[in-house]
Amino acid sequence: MPSSHSPDEILAAANEPGSVLFDCRTPEEVKESKLESRPFINISCTLEDCSELIKKADQLFPDKTKPVIIYCRSGRRAGKAKEVLEQQLGYTNVMNAGGLVDLTYL
Repeated sequence: MPSSHSPDEILAAANEPGSVLFDCRTPEEVKESKLESRPFINISCTLEDCSELIKKADQLFPDKTKPVIIYCRSGRRAGKAKEVLEQQLGYTNVMNAGGLVDLTYL
């Protein structure tokens, strides 16, 4: 699932004060390859289970108006996490950046 935002939009959001990069892959996937250019938060989220994200979101992303840029391997899990943050938790500035391999511009 490719991002619905352009690389320029995602880069601009990532450079905003208070923005958060959120890798929703498993810890094992993160060990294999991770975003080296910027700090990020990792909470595993699957298409069926985002319970850890629901429990920790308020603590990790306290300002629901700041950009949260989510990525995974292909963008599918990021899409699910985006849906949970927006529809269940009230976040207003969430971007699905697609897969880690798509983030070469960060």
